Amino acid sequence: MLDSNPNPKQTVSNSALLLFDQAMRMRAIQADIVRAGQELNRLSDFELSELGINRCDVEAVIAQYI
Repeated sequence: MLDSNPNPKQTVSNSALLLFDQAMRMRAIQADIVRAGQELNRLSDFELSELGINRCDVEAVIAQYI
């Protein structure tokens, strides 16, 4: 019967651990996002338009993750 009612501190710790793990994964890909944005930003406006991307969107993403 005690097993059916988990320890609240353990539950909070597990939730915090999961959130922290997600944050670390997001931070790990942050540099990749910036590099990809910088690479796209090197393309001409015409090349970006062929890809369906606006330069202002690329610059906004770079600014968001720096």
